[in-house]
Amino acid sequence: MVEDRCADLIRGHAALRKVILFHRQDYSRSLKNRRWGRTLGIVRDLVGEIRSERYAAVLDFQGLLKSGLATFLAHGKVKLGSPSTYGRMKEGAGFFSRQVLLDRRDRHLVERHLLVVQQLLGTSLRPEPIRIDFTRTEMEKVHRLIGDDPFVLFHPFASWQTRTWPFRSWAQVASTFAMKGLRVALAGVGGASQERVKEEIGAGVQGGVIDVMGTLTLRELALAMARSEAVLAVDSGPMHLASAMGTRVVALFGPTDPVRLGPFGPFLTPSGEEDMGRTGMVVTAGLPCQPCMMRRCPIGTPCQERLSPDIVVGAFDEVMKCQVKAGQARDLAVSDPWNA
Repeated sequence: MVEDRCADLIRGHAALRKVILFHRQDYSRSLKNRRWGRTLGIVRDLVGEIRSERYAAVLDFQGLLKSGLATFLAHGKVKLGSPSTYGRMKEGAGFFSRQVLLDRRDRHLVERHLLVVQQLLGTSLRPEPIRIDFTRTEMEKVHRLIGDDPFVLFHPFASWQTRTWPFRSWAQVASTFAMKGLRVALAGVGGASQERVKEEIGAGVQGGVIDVMGTLTLRELALAMARSEAVLAVDSGPMHLASAMGTRVVALFGPTDPVRLGPFGPFLTPSGEEDMGRTGMVVTAGLPCQPCMMRRCPIGTPCQERLSPDIVVGAFDEVMKCQVKAGQARDLAVSDPWNA
């Protein structure tokens, strides 16, 4: 079961027999507009699909109320829940499944989720890199929008206001990259507010930034990230997508914990073998209050305001010097699909 906005990434996966969609965007829109019949219809259809069959096991990886309710509704012999981000299930989700115990606080979220599968199967497991079977149409679209020359992709947007680095700082980094001869592509969902951000970030870049906001599916965004020289992003879903693809990542962290939530994906060991684990470069302001895990800051998010653009540029230079692409990003670089 997955929200509709993320379903694009897993459709067609060889290991999946069925995907249950929660049409969250339609649900939220109907609820906001007080279309009660439509809202109830979405819930009724979802509940019916969840309860349409019996499962050998039901696994709750989110550990929040909405996933807990879905777990409760599903017919399953075994119901297990992840310790997830906070080390425990929240919002009452723990009433609906048995939480797998967290053995170490320093485990990354990927490793915490993997504990659930290990508990179910009774054996130790290692994370594996993802592979997306990109279509020729997707490759041609991304190529048409971005072109052949090297580029760096920025994704400066996040769902929490406290995770957002000041856009004037992004503009300074973009200007510095332009002076280095690097093209900058700007990704996001689009809309009026993000259009204003694009204008601010691109103001100091001759010719502006490459605008792919609101034009890419998640699969196409993953492809663009894999083809980039590096991705600069705040703690967000797209940052995790970039690291999962194996491209170089500079991750800007404010209130959230990079130990639990930092870049995690494929990387090459010194011997040239591919492994999975923490990767990329995490940048923080290093304040005593970090990480606070607060959606709203009572003192004005100094963890973002005091993060210098010079430090971010330095982290980019370091990751370009010390890290090579791995996983699917490496595969795409070798195969050169633009010219295939």
